[in-house]
Amino acid sequence: MKGFQTLLDFYIRSSFHVAFCFVALFLAFHFRNFIKLDDAMLLLIFCGVVIGYNIIKYAALLLERKYFRFKTAIITITAIASGIAAYLIISDSLWTAVMVFIASAFSVFYAFPLIRHHNLRQVPIIKLVLVAISWVIIICFLPLKSVYVNFEYSYDSLASPITDSVKWLYGLDIVQLFLLIIALCIPFEIRDLQYDSPQLKTLPQLIGIHRTKLLGVSLCIIYLVMEIIQFGFATNIWAVSTYIVVPIIAVSIWFSDVFKSDYYTSFFVEAIPVLWLGLLLLLN
Repeated sequence: MKGFQTLLDFYIRSSFHVAFCFVALFLAFHFRNFIKLDDAMLLLIFCGVVIGYNIIKYAALLLERKYFRFKTAIITITAIASGIAAYLIISDSLWTAVMVFIASAFSVFYAFPLIRHHNLRQVPIIKLVLVAISWVIIICFLPLKSVYVNFEYSYDSLASPITDSVKWLYGLDIVQLFLLIIALCIPFEIRDLQYDSPQLKTLPQLIGIHRTKLLGVSLCIIYLVMEIIQFGFATNIWAVSTYIVVPIIAVSIWFSDVFKSDYYTSFFVEAIPVLWLGLLLLLN
C-alpha cells in the first residue's frame, strides 16, 4: 500500500496527472469539431504541461536550493520533456512556435520576477487568470491553423468549412472554456488557502471561501446557459456529457472545503476532464 501511495504521489507531483488531464480536456473540447487530431500535437501539449507546471511548482525551490520530494526524477523528466517539446516545435510550423511561446511566457513571468523582487504573483487573482489564458491558448489557438487549413469544423451533425457564423460559435466556445477553466481551478485555490502567502491575494483570500464557491458554481451555471442559448436543449452526445460533467464540476467546487485530503483536488477534481472524455467516447 505504501508503495502504491509513493507511486501515486510521484505521478501527481511530476505533473504527469495534470498533463494527462489537460490532454483529455483538449480532446473533449475538440471532440465534435475535429475529424482527426495530430498525435505530435498531443505529445507536444503533454510535454508542455509537464514543463510549465514543474517550472511553476519547483523553479523557486531550485533557485533557493531547497529540497523537494522526487527532486532528481522531476528535474530529469522536465529536461526530457523539454527536449521532446523543442524537437516537436522545430518540426512544426511558426504558428505552433508562437502559440507555445506565448503560453510559456505566462508560466515564466509568474514563476520569475519581471523586475527585481517583483513578479506576477503579486497581482491579485493573477494565478487564476494566467492559468485560464494559458489553457485557452493551447486548447483553442494552438490547433487553429489546423482548423482552418486541414480540417472541417462541425457543430452537431452539420459539417462544413469555416464560415463567419461558425467563427462566432468558436469564439463563444473559447469564452465558455475560459469560464470553465476558472471554475475548475477554484477547488485548488481553496485547497491552497492554508499555504498561500497573503501577498498572493488569491480569490479565497480576497472574498472568502463561501463567496469563492458561489462564484465557481455561478460560472458553471453560466456555461450551461450559454450552451443552451447556442444549441437549445440538444440531446447529442456532447450535450448529454456536458449536462453530466458541468454539474459534477459545480458539486466538486461546493465540497472543496469539506474534503481536506490533497488527493481530492490533485487527483479526483483534476481528473474530471478524463471523465468528460470517457463519457464522450462511451456515448459515441
